[in-house]
This record gives sequence, structure tokens and C-alpha cells, in this order.
Amino acid sequence: MKSRNYSTGGPFHHIPVMLNEVLDTLALRGGNVYVDGTFGAGGHSKGILDSCKCNLLAVDRDKKSIEIAQELKKEYDDRIELHNQSFSQLPYIIDNTPYKKIDGLLLDLGISSLQLDNPDRGFSFQKDGPLDMRMGSQSFTAADILNKIREDDLAMIIRELGEERHSKLVARKICEYRKNTKIISTYQLNEIIEKSIGWSYKKQKGKHIHPSTRTFQAIRIFINQELEELILVLSRIAKYINSEGRIVIITFHSIEDRIVKNIFSDLTGQNRAISRYQPENSNENEKLFIYPIKKFLKPTDSEILMNPRSRSAKLRCIERTKSAFRENLDIYSTNKYEQILSEFR
Repeated sequence: MKSRNYSTGGPFHHIPVMLNEVLDTLALRGGNVYVDGTFGAGGHSKGILDSCKCNLLAVDRDKKSIEIAQELKKEYDDRIELHNQSFSQLPYIIDNTPYKKIDGLLLDLGISSLQLDNPDRGFSFQKDGPLDMRMGSQSFTAADILNKIREDDLAMIIRELGEERHSKLVARKICEYRKNTKIISTYQLNEIIEKSIGWSYKKQKGKHIHPSTRTFQAIRIFINQELEELILVLSRIAKYINSEGRIVIITFHSIEDRIVKNIFSDLTGQNRAISRYQPENSNENEKLFIYPIKKFLKPTDSEILMNPRSRSAKLRCIERTKSAFRENLDIYSTNKYEQILSEFR
């Protein structure tokens, strides 16, 4: 598999998810400008730069990722431009480049191996480390949230962002625990969750996820404002995509995939209400975007075998048409958790 050529070693082993599919759906062409909005360990970026003589904007809010990108810049020189910012800032980044528009955007929404495999980052319940979970440079950590947040707010976050049906029980046990002992490590949080709802997961037949998976996911998404970041960039990026340019997004859980699917449906006109007395307009050129591939792509069995972390990935893609841009996308609120977050700033 081609992905093997782009895996990284050292203390962190990274294999870019669905690399072959990403390169195909981006429809790469020489002389064009592409954006890797989630640079991570650089596997996808390297694949793009090797596939054709194009230019690339490498964007990541994690400083460690940009350090890796500096090494890649030595190989590709002026073909790659580095930006240590979150991908929601892409409109401003592009505005301040000579390009002004791009021919393709890739977002791989999975957690980088640089983050997941490093215990000091606090993303994984499988390794003991400080409860951090920050992807960027925000001041508050997961520990700050868990030791101060109100119980009902915590339950809501775990329910909505982790889809954990026992969210109230988990929130109550966390709040009971912190009355006597401050929660500062991934081991502590994992132990609280396992003791409170581990029985429920053991009752499930066949393979099932670890009891801590959903709660860890919820806290991570909340402190990094991952959904807000995604909504912001998809709501503003359309006018920066050249005709025939593509947006390719890889999701890993149902919450972010639902957002991508709904916004893509809006951009392609699938969500537009049409009177039953009015014939449907079949002119694809009057739509902002079209679907170049049907539905979504999933990793092959051989990739999942080689890289189990890819098993839940879904790749969705839309292509910009020649239609004039209309700025009317407003289907999601981006400030749902803003009031809660403001208490930790």
C-alpha cells in the first residue's frame, strides 16, 4: 500500500489515513495551490507534494506539527508554506497569501499520532499522564474543566459531544470524586469512569468500545472547540475555492460527520426547499458545489489491518462549480458552548 511510504517513525508512528483516496479525490494538478488544514505528522502533505508540482499551505494549531513541517520545508523549499494556526483561520491565511484562492482543501479530523501517542498530552486513557488534551495554545486544560465545571454542564457535554447515554452518572461521579481529590491525571479520570459505568459496557455482546472512550472524546472536543472550528471553516471557505477545486474531509465519529454531511448538502443544494409545483432545476452549474463521488469512501480492509485507527474513517468530497458565490450559509450556531468556556478564560 502506498501509505506505507508516508508513515513516520521515531517516538511516534504515524500512517496517513486513506492516503490513496485523498490523492485521488483531490484531483491534483501541477501549478495548483492546495491546503492541508490538519498537517499533523505530514503524511498527507508529503503525498500531495510528491504527486505533482503544486504549492501547499500546511496549517496546524499544534506547534509540534509545525516543527515537523519545518523539516519538510527543507525538502520542498518554497512549494510549502507553514502556518501555526487553527484551520478556522483559513480565510484570513489565504487572504494574506499571493494566491487569494485555492484549488483544494484537506481536513483530516482525527487526532494526530503526535498527540495520541504522547502521554504528556493527556489525550489517551490507555496511558497515564497529565489531563491536558490541548491541541493548541489555549490556557485551560482538561483538568481545569473537570475540577471546576458545573455538574449539569458536564453531563450535557458528555451526552452531546460524546453520545454517552450514562452521561449524568459519569458527571455525578466525577463531581463526587473531586470534592476530596483534585483530578489531574488520565489514570484518575479513566478509573472514575470505569468504576461508574464499566458494568454497562461489559453487558454488551460482542466487541465494544472502552467505557472511557466517549467521555474522553467529549472533553477533548469541548476544550478544543472542534465542532465550532469545523463549522466556521466550512461556513466561510466556499468563496476561496477555485472552479473545479475540491474540499475533502475525513471524519472519525458521527457528530462531526453529521455536520460535514449537512453543510455539504447545503453547499450542493441538496437541502434547498423546492415547491412541489416547481420543476427541479437540474442545471449543475447553478449550484455552488457538486458531488464528484457518490456518498462517502471508507478505508479498505487491508488499510484497517495495517492501521486499526482508520477503521471508523469516512471520506466525503465536494467540487466547486463555476456558479457565482452566494454567501447564505447559516445552518449551524457556533457559540453553543461559549458561555461555559468563558468561565475558564
